[in-house]
Amino acid sequence: MNIILISSSYKGIYPYIEQTVEDEFLKLGHSVVKINPTLTKELREVIKQSNPDVVITLVGYKTDKQLLNYLKKTGAVLCVWFTEDPFYLDRSIELIPYFQHVFTIDLAAFEFYKVLFPEKDILHLPLGTIPSIYQPEEVKAKYDLCLAGFPYPGRVELVQRILAETRYSLIVVGPGWRKSITENDQKRVTIINRWSSPHLIRNVFNQSKIILNPHRDDNFVANQNNLGITSKSINNRCFDIAACGGFQLIPHKPDTGVHFALEKEIVVYSCPQHCIELIYFFMKNEVERTQYSQNAYKKALSGHTMFHRIQVILNRLFEKSKEE
Repeated sequence: MNIILISSSYKGIYPYIEQTVEDEFLKLGHSVVKINPTLTKELREVIKQSNPDVVITLVGYKTDKQLLNYLKKTGAVLCVWFTEDPFYLDRSIELIPYFQHVFTIDLAAFEFYKVLFPEKDILHLPLGTIPSIYQPEEVKAKYDLCLAGFPYPGRVELVQRILAETRYSLIVVGPGWRKSITENDQKRVTIINRWSSPHLIRNVFNQSKIILNPHRDDNFVANQNNLGITSKSINNRCFDIAACGGFQLIPHKPDTGVHFALEKEIVVYSCPQHCIELIYFFMKNEVERTQYSQNAYKKALSGHTMFHRIQVILNRLFEKSKEE
């Protein structure tokens, strides 16, 4: 197939994800042309020459509506993969009418879209990990605990509780953490106060005994989710941590057991206090940590890579085309 991949134009992790999406399509024998999200005269020519069968974009919030209308006239099948759901659900809803196929990383968003847009093909599809980036390293554990990601209030609360109630070493990675930890506590915490590449994150994961993975707050002030749809899904970092062979503690989500076997591949907590109790237990039980890590690693590589996700997309498109 001839595939057009519309760049999301977001920085950070997105160039890595989009490059992997492109690479996986190419590995499967498809041609891929990546374009910018704004329609121009030059871009019209590129689109004509590529003669697309399928158009896909991640996020989609910066995509020019004129571009989408132009692409629709080519007869190509338009797909969007919402990777920020449900936290920007307001913006996602505005875009759905332009696409035939809608993929979302969140189960709650999927359930909502199925009701609101019954005529659309909606699929719950988490992002997969990138094994060429996220992988085990032969390094010694340097930190007891780590937390990588933006300091959302819930994450800050968890870190503050850990600092107050334990003496374990901790590293936090992400812009804004220095402001979120008191000067006195900063003496105990290693802070990388910036966005960091996936390669650095991988290194931190591999140097940590326990990786804390509290998810984004549903009520964070910057969210654009006026309907208040509460997330029901684990985040993509779960798969990345597993691919690194890391042991993680995550909050319970309704779809956790769909992706990992509870009490075998992953450990969930119900509240900050429960998380601290689990930290104490697993810090003293390295054998159990290792068993969980090994099981989750095998699961991630056998079913949760970006290659697996691209296969799901292609199979979905093939099935729907047969129905039509």
